[in-house]
Amino acid sequence: MKILSLSLLFLAATVSLGRPSMSEPRLIELLTSNKNEAEVLLEEERSLSINYQNCRSWHLGVETSNIIDFYTVPANCKDYVKDYFTTSKQYQYDSKTICKEAYFYAKGLSLKNDTVNVWIFDLDDTLLSSVPFFSKYGYGTEKSPIGAYRKWVFLGEATVLPETLHLYENLIELGIEPIIVTERWEPAREATIKNLKAAGFTYWKHIFFKPKESKEREVKYKSKVRKNLVKSGYNIVGNIGDQWADLVEDTPGRTFKLPNPLYYVYSS
Repeated sequence: MKILSLSLLFLAATVSLGRPSMSEPRLIELLTSNKNEAEVLLEEERSLSINYQNCRSWHLGVETSNIIDFYTVPANCKDYVKDYFTTSKQYQYDSKTICKEAYFYAKGLSLKNDTVNVWIFDLDDTLLSSVPFFSKYGYGTEKSPIGAYRKWVFLGEATVLPETLHLYENLIELGIEPIIVTERWEPAREATIKNLKAAGFTYWKHIFFKPKESKEREVKYKSKVRKNLVKSGYNIVGNIGDQWADLVEDTPGRTFKLPNPLYYVYSS
């Protein structure tokens, strides 16, 4: 009986204690540093934006939209990005794989007969490459002067992306009309069209430029264009671009993301 009483007392004492209070986890750095949390977080953010131990892993994070909002390529990844676009030809292989998948998808579609079947193409680093521009600024590791890219666009020196050109030609053969939606402003229309034609893109159903000096985010602008096309009766079967901002928000058909570790365009 005494044993039972002692057991009950022990149980009562245990229940009265309840669940132990949990302290909020703290950064490991704070345990060994006199810096406050804000200072540690700032240093961590700076170190992440400047240096990655493995640039291939950083690149994977970019393409999967896990690493976002970066303004420049990490300084220590300059050689990696340069090699990716030039020496190794990995950029060409990656682009070819994606365009090949897009073609097989399109080939297997049952196209509608009572409307116009269209495919949405982004322009910069989808049809035309800006690598020649960014190569002048450390392959994205350096900030370019304000307005420099716009001036370069007017020169019409962007080079063709052959894998996307091949996809574009194949889609036209399948009876799918190309529509180009670019974030370039309307004043660049003439120079851009001349550049496109010189690169081999000689036909499109429509090409859309942003209104002059528009401040609208790319993701909202492109989503609006697609919605208007659907309202007008077009059947959008596919969409390809190098940024997630080209592809998200109310996108009919299947989307295909081309590689681009040079820069990030806000997708929200």
